[in-house]
Amino acid sequence: MSAEAWRQAIAKAEILLSEGEAAEDISGIADAVSCFNAALKLVPRAMAPLDWAKTQSRLSAALRALGARIDDPVMLHSAMTACDHALEVYRPDSTPEDWARTVALLGAAQIVLGERDSDPAWLNAALNSYRLATSVYTREAAPADWARMQRNCGAVLSVQGERTGDTACLRDAVDHYRAALDEYTRQESPIDVAVTQSNLGQALRVLGERDNDHDTLTEAVAACRGALAVYTREATPLEWAMASTNLANALTALNDAASIAEAIAVYREAIGALDGPAHLQQRAIARYNLKRAEGRLEALRQSPNDRRR
Repeated sequence: MSAEAWRQAIAKAEILLSEGEAAEDISGIADAVSCFNAALKLVPRAMAPLDWAKTQSRLSAALRALGARIDDPVMLHSAMTACDHALEVYRPDSTPEDWARTVALLGAAQIVLGERDSDPAWLNAALNSYRLATSVYTREAAPADWARMQRNCGAVLSVQGERTGDTACLRDAVDHYRAALDEYTRQESPIDVAVTQSNLGQALRVLGERDNDHDTLTEAVAACRGALAVYTREATPLEWAMASTNLANALTALNDAASIAEAIAVYREAIGALDGPAHLQQRAIARYNLKRAEGRLEALRQSPNDRRR
């Protein structure tokens, strides 16, 4: 075994994964998977168990990133298997940070499978994984990681609430997002604040629609505007476009002519930023929602005395 060769292979794989995810470059992420697999051959478990476990854990991250983008359930299951292998070595008592990081990676693969297959068992597994990680990622010891787990729990609960109609799940999601937001604000971490505000806005919007609660919908709009106080079209075009569509969705849900007119303008700007084949699905959804908003505005203008649903 060459320790130096392993370190070089891991470093190369990490760069490929980071650059591939940033650029949404599937071939780059696939190259990262290959590099991690090559690195794995350089560290037999019996000779270097911790290096072997680290490679399995990082391989899991690359497999999940690739599997999510090419919609390959086999690869997602392989990502979970790699985590399981790493967790044969990592323990919460002897290697707590590595253990928690890998448990969180397991949750990341589980939520993708749960969303893909509309399988509540995988979503519950993801929620349990994220909550388990907080036994190490406490707010006192690891506030940034704790906040990330809160946001991840919020994401799982939001999916569960949207798909089942369970407003209790949505309220729980809102609570998790707000807990994360409180910590990110305290840390003065603007990008994390923006991500969480956008996610919070979506959860509040769905909850407000389910409860027919105007105040909750107004909070959803405010949360989305909070995200757009950080994101810009020039610096973060995709994030800006997605937060903009969340804002437009919330404005449309308010169901008054002025809000819907603003939503239509926001949708059109977001669609302009969602160019290229990589954003085909997001662009199609935004266009569909734009058409719905235009139809709703026309109906309101034809019935000026009926401003509410």
